[in-house]
Amino acid sequence: MEEVFHLGVPGPSGNENDTFVSNDIIYKVNNLLNCQGSILCLLEKVMCHNNLFYDTSYSLYAFTGFEGRTVLPVLQQNLVKNAEPATTVEIETYMAAIGFEKQGNEGRFSNGEYEVWDLLPRNVLKDAEGDVFIVDAEIRFHR
Repeated sequence: MEEVFHLGVPGPSGNENDTFVSNDIIYKVNNLLNCQGSILCLLEKVMCHNNLFYDTSYSLYAFTGFEGRTVLPVLQQNLVKNAEPATTVEIETYMAAIGFEKQGNEGRFSNGEYEVWDLLPRNVLKDAEGDVFIVDAEIRFHR
């Protein structure tokens, strides 16, 4: 576990990820909290994210954890530089442009095939050119 501090400078952390930034990469040490402890659930979510938001795709970098107790996947993602949080209107406009409809709760969208939620300004960035990037989302594939 102590090796994760060699990944880069600690960045913002959230409910499920501790982040480390190095050059053009952000590493996310995932605690599997949003996947009820299931690595398979996380990998399915990553696959859905990569299908929908390929410009912020994830790759599995490594595993870490505490010997005999936990396994924590380490994901890597290209860093969106010179960005700021997108507004709710920008998020809704972007999601509509890629075929999603807004659902009842703020930050929740569906296209009939995927349900995506937690698309709030803290998880969606806008760069200097106004391009929107989904960097963290909860995603479920409708079976």
